[in-house]
Amino acid sequence: MNNSSFDINYLSPTGLIGFWVLLIGISFTGIMFYFVFFNLNEDDDSYKDRKRKNLEKETQKQKIARLYPKG
Repeated sequence: MNNSSFDINYLSPTGLIGFWVLLIGISFTGIMFYFVFFNLNEDDDSYKDRKRKNLEKETQKQKIARLYPKG
C-alpha cells in the first residue's frame, strides 16, 4: 500500500501544503485577534439606545434643576 504520489513531507512546515496551511492559520488567527480585541471593544450604540441615554441625561438635568432652583 505504498502510494508514491503522496509524500508526508508535503505536510511539514517546509513543504508546499504545510506552508500554505501555516500561512492560512496565522492569517485566521490575526483576523480573529482583531475582531475580538479591537473591533468588539468599540462602543457602537443603536439609535434607540442613544435616544434612551439622552432622555436619561435630560431627566437627570431636570431633577438637578429642581433640587437647586435659580432664584
